[in-house]
Amino acid sequence: MRALAAVPPRVAVHLVLAALPLLSITAHVAGLVPMHVSAGLVVIPTALVLLVLGIFVPMPEDRLVLEGLRWGILATAVYDVFRLDTVAFLGWWGDFIPTMGTWLIDVDPSSRVLGGIAGYVWRYAGDGGGLGVVFLVLAAATGLRRLGPRVTVAAAVLFAVGPTWGGLMVTVLLPRGQQLMFPLTPVTVTLSFIGHVIFGVVLGLGALRCRDLEAHWAGPRVVDLEKLARWGELPDPVPVPALADIPPSALPGGSRRAALPGRSAPRLPAGRPAPGSSVLPTPARGPWLRPVVPAPRTDSGAFEVTVVDATVVAGMAPVPADPRRGSTPVPWGARPPSSGSGGPGRRPGTPALEAADFGLRSARR
Repeated sequence: MRALAAVPPRVAVHLVLAALPLLSITAHVAGLVPMHVSAGLVVIPTALVLLVLGIFVPMPEDRLVLEGLRWGILATAVYDVFRLDTVAFLGWWGDFIPTMGTWLIDVDPSSRVLGGIAGYVWRYAGDGGGLGVVFLVLAAATGLRRLGPRVTVAAAVLFAVGPTWGGLMVTVLLPRGQQLMFPLTPVTVTLSFIGHVIFGVVLGLGALRCRDLEAHWAGPRVVDLEKLARWGELPDPVPVPALADIPPSALPGGSRRAALPGRSAPRLPAGRPAPGSSVLPTPARGPWLRPVVPAPRTDSGAFEVTVVDATVVAGMAPVPADPRRGSTPVPWGARPPSSGSGGPGRRPGTPALEAADFGLRSARR
């Protein structure tokens, strides 16, 4: 419900109007409402009202409607180049658009010239343009283009094949569908499917070429596809201490320790310039690591260590209790009492890792 509330009322009317030209064909074939009635009472008056509102009371989403009409009409034209080639030159199937035009203007089916003019105007401005409006509005409202060109074009093809071509097949499968439109054969099904794929590819490429498409959607996203696509990714890297932050007493002897600043060196507060200088000091950034995922070591626990510039980042899982011995769980970072690898001088419960394990000396506190 929140997603639907993010759609402005006028945009919702645009989306409903964009679907009506195709639905009016289905309603006519099903014998529910004659096409000239639905067009004259609903489609054309609603389109005129929205046109007047767009001229005198414009809103940002009106640009999406215009872009959708433009690319929907262009995609239909490319589709018709393929379709009319198979109709006029190859003769693989018939052209039912003039017949549909006679339904629209309510004339005799033999008036194919008038029917052809009315049918193709309805096909381009209503069917193709309406589909373009729906897709571009949904693309802007969901941030589809942020997922990349391939996903955008694939979504457009899925939109053209799924509800559009699927709805056409359902209409033809109605009792009077094949009689009024065209017979269903392997050739007609394949040709219509290929035509809708072409329509989807052109529509998807057109959506990619629209400038500032998302900027014309003033409200919040209906569905944040980019956020859904990133679900399950690892979190952002976490900072770990740099080598210079290790106390000098914990570092091994030699020239490396001498090169590090002493602990007694004063540290300037962040944001204050050094004495005699007007330039703010730039704090040194330590290395960054993604969280360490423990890997199984034994049956009693897990262990993973990452060393960066002699800085130890350890992730250890607690050792579970042994019910046979009646022991209690060992806390994080502690050595199990039964472990014999601790060496002399280490009592149960002491840290499993110390600085000496990595060639470092324990820092004096």
